[in-house]
Amino acid sequence: MDQGDQLYLLADSAVARKKVKPAAKKVVEIAEENPIARVRVNVPVSHLDRDFDYLVPAAIDTQCRVGDRVRVRFSGKLADAIVVDRIAESEFTKVAPIERAIGPALTPETLDLVRAVCDRYVGMFWDVVRAAVPNKSTAGEYRRTTIEKQVPKLLLNAWASYSHGSALLEQLKRGECVRAVWASAPASLWWEEMAQLVHSIQESDPEAGVILLVPDASSIERLVAVIPQSVIISTHLGQGERYRNFLEVYSGRGRIVVGTRSAVFAPVENLKAIIMWDDFNDAYGDAHAPYWDAREVAALRSHRSNCSLIVGGFSRSATTQSWCASGWCQSITADKPAVDAVRAQVRTLTDTAIERDPHQSRIPQLAWQAIKESLPSGPILVSVGRRGYIPAFLCTQCGERAMCICGGAIQQGNKNLPGEQLTCCRCGAGGWRCACGGTQIKALAIGAERTAEELGRAFAGTPVVWSQQEHVVTNVDSQSRIVVATQGAEPHAENGFAAVVVLDMFAQSISLTTSESLVRRAFSAAVRGRVGAPIVLTGDPGQRESQAVARWDSPWFAGRECLDRSQAQLPPSSRVAVLTGERAAVLAVATQVQESVTARLMGPIDGETSTVFLIVRRADGNELSHTLGLIMRTRSVDPKNSFVRINMDPRDF
Repeated sequence: MDQGDQLYLLADSAVARKKVKPAAKKVVEIAEENPIARVRVNVPVSHLDRDFDYLVPAAIDTQCRVGDRVRVRFSGKLADAIVVDRIAESEFTKVAPIERAIGPALTPETLDLVRAVCDRYVGMFWDVVRAAVPNKSTAGEYRRTTIEKQVPKLLLNAWASYSHGSALLEQLKRGECVRAVWASAPASLWWEEMAQLVHSIQESDPEAGVILLVPDASSIERLVAVIPQSVIISTHLGQGERYRNFLEVYSGRGRIVVGTRSAVFAPVENLKAIIMWDDFNDAYGDAHAPYWDAREVAALRSHRSNCSLIVGGFSRSATTQSWCASGWCQSITADKPAVDAVRAQVRTLTDTAIERDPHQSRIPQLAWQAIKESLPSGPILVSVGRRGYIPAFLCTQCGERAMCICGGAIQQGNKNLPGEQLTCCRCGAGGWRCACGGTQIKALAIGAERTAEELGRAFAGTPVVWSQQEHVVTNVDSQSRIVVATQGAEPHAENGFAAVVVLDMFAQSISLTTSESLVRRAFSAAVRGRVGAPIVLTGDPGQRESQAVARWDSPWFAGRECLDRSQAQLPPSSRVAVLTGERAAVLAVATQVQESVTARLMGPIDGETSTVFLIVRRADGNELSHTLGLIMRTRSVDPKNSFVRINMDPRDF
């Protein structure tokens, strides 16, 4: 062996073992200034989700700043960690050194935001970090490859149809901190409006940072087309490209960020505004623990960083309406001339129209007439509530939903033989018969495919396009055609649609957000019509949802919705924690919470697991989150305790 080293067997004598030289201890030179780094280690249990002290080697001193990602030895294994502080001394006598530095992760501002999100949603630090910071990729090392693009001409009057639109732009040009909520004006283009907001902010400060949040990849494409200097941060990108874009923003070279929900954590330098589009979209809710919501995180970041927050949508959501009602945000609505113009074009099923048209009609005569009259002028948009062929049926005798004894929905085996081959989609049982004795069915909901088929037969020779989740059409030209689309898949037409027909204007499910979703679908379709295009609503003209569209006043609808929920002590006037797990466990946690916080208990609701709802006043929401966090950390110490999932303030339940 080199240098006199040798191996020995277990049977060797003690004298022989003493001759073996012990391994030399690794000597690490420690940083001179603030040599102790407090880090948050990536651990899977909540009682260890706290700060630990480590020595900072001098060789990586500049790479261990607050917010940087490092590797440490924890419980005998290497683990990722985030530096959350640098201090001069530790209260512990034995402190291990950091093994190596990984790279930048959080800025002091986003570190504070991550901690705030953890506290609000009763989550673990690294669960939020994984959403906020992309994984490092060797293919994603930063290199400037931006291609210069021609900046398109913006519509200078993009906000001309809004009552306080010009005042909003002037506030941004003066560099004021603005918090506002806007609902789309008729025949408006939301991406042009967002681009105009960014332009006004940069007039005040050319180096201003802006985050633009949109729900999906197609929306990103629309924004990037009008804001070419923007940087994309989205899960739709590959790992290497996403990390490269993240580094560009972190370095300060990228100031305008366009992305989906995770972009709300983007480390933008000199952040002046967060602009969010379609805040009601479910895509903003993270499906992984701690189930944070980008809309609430954006509001939290605006409050903590003192930056502007501007939220828009096809219609006003109940949550953003509550912000306006509290005075935290200003309300931006369409001006009177724009609203008056569209009111004259809205057509509903009046009593006379209903008398002339049997209620069994799949598409009312009013809709057929609007399509026939407008088709020569351009494309027609027909919005339906569901995808598929015929997703739901009613009994023609009693009008109740056609359901199997097992609870499954009835499906029709042969679409050309109505009333025959009726089977359950869950258990497969045939020979369906309603509780009233009826055996005949009629469609409750019209699927996109069935609607397209019927319209194709009625308007022979006219192209019929259907757009739904599996087959999304983003744009259509100005040629005459009929476009059948489900919610979220409506395309935009060149120069707008010549007519818009909204079918299935009735609630198709029972949930907290059913009415909001219906109004959003109607406005999302109606806003795509050109100026003067007829808008046909096939629901009850007296219901609140139809009235909101007929008036073009979604804030009025959202205000009524907030009032109803306030009387029922439901969000957004209250805070809710949903506990899911074994019955004994969720009841034990709920009981502990009620000992510290005044909370209304609903449940348990038993199924495969038990669910309990804890509802408190909005003012007590932070106390509820804090109490739940303490309880969960205490429970995690004992492995015998069963797991309880906590979902704070879910959008729907």
